[in-house]
Amino acid sequence: MNAVDVVVVTHNHAMTLAACLQSLLVQRLAPQQVVVVDNASQDDSAGVAAGFGASLPLEVVRLHENTGFAAAANRGVRRLRSPWVLCLNPDCRLEEEFLEHLVGAAARRGAGAASGLLLRGRGPTLEGTDTVDSAGMVMRASGRHLDRGAGRRLRPAQLRPAWVFGASGAAALYRRAALEDVAYPGGEVFDETFFAYREDADLAWRLQARGWRCLFWPQARAWHARGLKPEAHRRGSPAINRHSVRNRFLLRWSNADWRWHVACFPFWLLRDAVVVAACLTVERSSWPGLAEALALRQQQRARGRANARRATVTGWSLARWFLPGRRVRPLECP
Repeated sequence: MNAVDVVVVTHNHAMTLAACLQSLLVQRLAPQQVVVVDNASQDDSAGVAAGFGASLPLEVVRLHENTGFAAAANRGVRRLRSPWVLCLNPDCRLEEEFLEHLVGAAARRGAGAASGLLLRGRGPTLEGTDTVDSAGMVMRASGRHLDRGAGRRLRPAQLRPAWVFGASGAAALYRRAALEDVAYPGGEVFDETFFAYREDADLAWRLQARGWRCLFWPQARAWHARGLKPEAHRRGSPAINRHSVRNRFLLRWSNADWRWHVACFPFWLLRDAVVVAACLTVERSSWPGLAEALALRQQQRARGRANARRATVTGWSLARWFLPGRRVRPLECP
């Protein structure tokens, strides 16, 4: 069964939310349920969402404080029942065949997650461009995760289906059975310790460790007006940089075993040294993120040990996704 539900987490996204929800309204594979979780927006995000209540099978959940993306997304996912779940950003507009193409392809190939081709969008209507936002998530031996092709013109390689490490959280499709398989107790699909940023990479790593593959299917297209652009490097706000630094370490402590550390040495160590040095010199506003990571180290390492015990894929095999030449794998039968 290819039924799909959608969860949208919004925080002050009233300007683009209408275009996002309108794109759900015209999908050829109509979502069974749409849950918009408003993370204490100070604009009219919740009101914009409520305006679609007569045309979409919509529920608006209004939170009184900003709980972060991970916790809000989990609130939404717990309300959904279909075999497939799309986590969609409120600044993302889907082509009308997006769900039909992506759900169909993922179901046929037994994928646990799937990503379409995301291009950059502009303005309140999320007008389309030919600049790539994400052609799937890829990893580096340093422990970094990147959106393939981000900020560049579309290339032929990004028009071919492939297996990738994970899906960008801007428009990530998940098989419900896969989410339930890797969730922490209480249905914690996204690790709420992350608050925001890198939680999609953490979920992708847990899915890969349990043998759930991620499909990149470029026939499914969407446009995303990404706020923090990867090519901008560290020019984000101090709050964003703080979360990024903290979650970099949480990501590895939750997922990387000793085999991964051996296979990817010394790249992760060199990157750690660069990050710590930056926190001490040119980016001192990120120092609290490093302190927060150290305070959470034991908790996340305990989660990492639990994840390792449940893994069905060895750390050696997982490390291949992080090494050159294996980060994107061709689809056997396109």
